Amino acid sequence: MILRIALCLLFVSIPALSQTTTRLDKVKKDAVQFQGEVNDLIASASGILILQSAKATYLDMYGVVVTVEVALERPRNPFSASRPPEELRTVVGERRQQIQTMLTAFLKQRVPRLDSVGATQSVAVIVHLMNTNPADVPNLPSQLIFSVRKQDAVSSQIQVREF
Repeated sequence: MILRIALCLLFVSIPALSQTTTRLDKVKKDAVQFQGEVNDLIASASGILILQSAKATYLDMYGVVVTVEVALERPRNPFSASRPPEELRTVVGERRQQIQTMLTAFLKQRVPRLDSVGATQSVAVIVHLMNTNPADVPNLPSQLIFSVRKQDAVSSQIQVREF
């Protein structure tokens, strides 16, 4: 009797395990592709240095989270001409705005097409900003966080937070 019950449970659980494996494979494929697209997008921006390439992970009950670390300006060194602080602040501000515009447009377009993310789940891209010239750009946030629920991406409700 116990053997029959165990066999029944085994046969019932096999399809559930294969569905879980299939879902995890889809999540891995989407996450790797998404992190590559984030890398390519940031690399296409002029003057922005990728210090740590994008890494994606899937959080159950949340969705996909991608982190990337960038520098908006090269650090000063004795072998290159330095820019005046006002010009440096202007360039860093423009590049920060450029990242914000690019990632917002990217998320609006790409998130609705992610198969592994459910309609009520979210996608977040966390951009760590390395301040290479803190004396000249003292108010640069250390992170820009872009987050959107999949169902809200179509209506362009992307939240951008600075920390």
